[in-house]
Amino acid sequence: MISSILKDDDYRVYPKRWIYLLAVSMINFSNGNTWITYAAITFYTNNYYSNNNAALFFNVIFMVLSIPVGFLACWWIDKFGLRSAYHIGTWANFIGNVIRLVASGSFIDPSIRFPIAITGQAVAAFAQPFVMFLPTKLAAYWFADNERAIANTLSSMSNPIGIAVMYSLAPVFVNNANPDNFFNMNIAVTSVALIPVILSVFINKSKPPTPATPSRDIDVQAPPFLKGVFMCFKSKTFIVLAVCLGGGVGLFNALYNNLQPALCVKGYNQTFNGGMGTLLIMSGLVGAAVSGIIVDKWGEFEKVMKIAFCIAGVAAASLSICINYENVEWWVVLSIFVFGAAGFSIYPIGLEMGVEATFPVAEATSTGLIIMIGQVQGVFYVIMTNLAVGKPDPHDMAIQTCVDQNDQIHTVLTWKVPFLIWLGCISALILIFAGCFWPKYKRRNYEQGKRWNDFEN
Repeated sequence: MISSILKDDDYRVYPKRWIYLLAVSMINFSNGNTWITYAAITFYTNNYYSNNNAALFFNVIFMVLSIPVGFLACWWIDKFGLRSAYHIGTWANFIGNVIRLVASGSFIDPSIRFPIAITGQAVAAFAQPFVMFLPTKLAAYWFADNERAIANTLSSMSNPIGIAVMYSLAPVFVNNANPDNFFNMNIAVTSVALIPVILSVFINKSKPPTPATPSRDIDVQAPPFLKGVFMCFKSKTFIVLAVCLGGGVGLFNALYNNLQPALCVKGYNQTFNGGMGTLLIMSGLVGAAVSGIIVDKWGEFEKVMKIAFCIAGVAAASLSICINYENVEWWVVLSIFVFGAAGFSIYPIGLEMGVEATFPVAEATSTGLIIMIGQVQGVFYVIMTNLAVGKPDPHDMAIQTCVDQNDQIHTVLTWKVPFLIWLGCISALILIFAGCFWPKYKRRNYEQGKRWNDFEN
């Protein structure tokens, strides 16, 4: 009743917000495609680009560059707004894809394919912070308070959806029948990168003429960038959230990097392996949508995140066990589905919680810090798990589907210990989060108080 009385001309939303949501979602989708292009076809990638670690480098460069570029992106988005950040990210992503496309052509000497391709990957990696930090900014400025969580869910989950689609489609393009089909695959990825470039025509404002909510009123001034960073790190709630949610992002990156080689050494085929990557994300989309609706309706950030985190931990334990056995597709499918649905439901509402806990710090600052902390942890987890791999036994060597050439047989490894390390890290994060995360909803409390004051006056 009161909320309906308080909706007046001071705050309004515009239909154009849906175009902005589509554009931000598409660039995140495309950048996800670009990031994970080679993860599901590791052995073909290493062979085609004449580098035994090519697939690993293509993945890790995104995580490494996200740190220095991330600080620049945080400052830029807070200083100059959504519009310019979108254009920078969109064009860098597209140019990077064009360079990768050229590098994948058969007309390029094999000895220089990798240097050219990694250059293109680096340019696209430069775009990542500019596009991944946008969802909370978009939701805060353009959407009503009862739309923010679902808007943030749709735009932020577009990146992992892009990852899932690419993880599934890469083995369709590049496989035993077409081991060198990288050029056609990159044509498809570059074509998708062109879509947000076209949509950039409609992104001509950083914020609407009239604020959507009281927290975006002219009375609310975000602190300068460096002060905002210090304010974030003075908040115990934010530190716990950044370490645990960021750690979840990092562990997800490690899982995506390690899933395909871990499955193929147990005899699972390329189609199944790629499908598991897709299932991980698509189940996550369902979980994220449900959690977003719950949070928008009831605002139970903390309870939803803690329950989902614990369920994800159980699923991670199940996956760490079944990954060591062959012919248990049903167990792998069930573990990945539950882990994806529970684990990914945490991500978008966690980013919103970061904004809530640090208000009035600018949205890109809190979001960017969480994602950067996640990327730092991701680099650590990927390197640590790859150092813990072992030699497969004769039975695994007989059933493996990773390679079909004897000169590459040394690249086949076993992943029992890395997955136990991965599980241990998840368990530690769950214990920290469940015991130490007790947030205050600063933004929602401010908006509620502002509406009451306006109503009384």
